[in-house]
Amino acid sequence: MWIDMMIPINHPGSLSGFQAALPEPYMFDRPDRFTSYQHAEHPHALIKDDHHQWYLSMRWECESLTELKYMRQVHRPSYADEQTILKLVDYLNETSFTAKMDDFDKAFVHTTIFTDNVEDIPPGRQLRIANADGEDDPSVIRNLHFIDNLYNGRRTRFLSGFETYSMATVTENRYYLEHVHLPASAALYLQYFVYFQRYGYVPSKQMMARLLENLWTSTQAKKTNWNPALFTVEAVTDY
Repeated sequence: MWIDMMIPINHPGSLSGFQAALPEPYMFDRPDRFTSYQHAEHPHALIKDDHHQWYLSMRWECESLTELKYMRQVHRPSYADEQTILKLVDYLNETSFTAKMDDFDKAFVHTTIFTDNVEDIPPGRQLRIANADGEDDPSVIRNLHFIDNLYNGRRTRFLSGFETYSMATVTENRYYLEHVHLPASAALYLQYFVYFQRYGYVPSKQMMARLLENLWTSTQAKKTNWNPALFTVEAVTDY
């Protein structure tokens, strides 16, 4: 599974060696919503939004949901022993970036999984993927909220986590995965998601952005202004 993450950080300091790049036209309603700074020698990017908030952005891969659960930790939780590997915590320490997250302990995350058939992944596991839950986490939510996209007879499913700063994509379309999603959409949709979580809306007029905003709104506890006709709800019985 591929893990795209964005972590709010304090000002990163010097940008020596980093090159700024604005998004392609029409991705956002204004081109300055996010500015990405890339460095040829670093696996991470630095991103600044139009509220002058900075983020550390990277993509990692992992093999299990439990690994994902611990990978996105920004701070070491009290229940984790010293042998538990917290990859992001270690990375922040090594690179001297300081996370600016006092009210939540995990990075914003977009998880991507390829499968031969979406139905091969039980709804309960899809919900765990959407919530970035470990295999042994307790079940709380009993519904799965998602949008299905069909292209050349192959499905791609976009799922929303429930108050977990997480979202996910499960696809059986290898062409979409390799030529569209991983090169562009995975990181773009995460930027939409972060902006939505922090400022309350998705700054884009594109159809998919609007549909995702409606989906994400439906999984927030204090929001009621969403259209139930624009996504699917499936009851989970195998969590």
